[in-house]
Amino acid sequence: MLTLEKELKQEIPHLEVIGKIGDYFGMMEELSRIDKTPKVLLFLGSNIGNFNEKQSIIFFKKLREVMNPEDKLFIGFDMKKDPETIIKAYNDPHGNTASFNLNLLRRINNELDGNFELLKFKHHEVYDPQTGTAKSYLISLAKQSVYISALDKTIEFDPWEPIYMEMSQKYDISLIQNLAQNSGFVIRHNFYDSRRYFMNSLWELA
Repeated sequence: MLTLEKELKQEIPHLEVIGKIGDYFGMMEELSRIDKTPKVLLFLGSNIGNFNEKQSIIFFKKLREVMNPEDKLFIGFDMKKDPETIIKAYNDPHGNTASFNLNLLRRINNELDGNFELLKFKHHEVYDPQTGTAKSYLISLAKQSVYISALDKTIEFDPWEPIYMEMSQKYDISLIQNLAQNSGFVIRHNFYDSRRYFMNSLWELA
């Protein structure tokens, strides 16, 4: 938070910045209670892509409950595109996604005294162009046992057994319209990049 405040003040010197730390709904409820000035909520990152459609609607409904009538939501979506482009993004040549997922096993080892052997797992990505869902897995390369001391639990893996790590939803305009409509919003305007790979969508309360 301190880093973000510092960077914003450097880039926009006349911008007044007051940092708040907490979950989305707690902070929004506080801001809506103490300040009735119309606000724009920026939700530009990839977090929404980790929710399925039902979870997204629940999230947007909860967000709507803590918004004032004149508030607006400005939200970013990763759009459907060439499936090969999406697969290459997660199977990137630098192995960033693989490292990100394997780091979870490393943290279990460090923080929960586990004994995962990272070299016995490999990253695997699949993408369903019909649903727009990309899913990440770690695949066990051998029959192995992993013990997690903090849980006093042993987990057995068969060769090629997957660990489901995360999903990343890609969107089309129809899905975005359904999310807005089913959670009590209306779309006022959509902004695309030059390749239409990404969209920032401006929503108002219905």
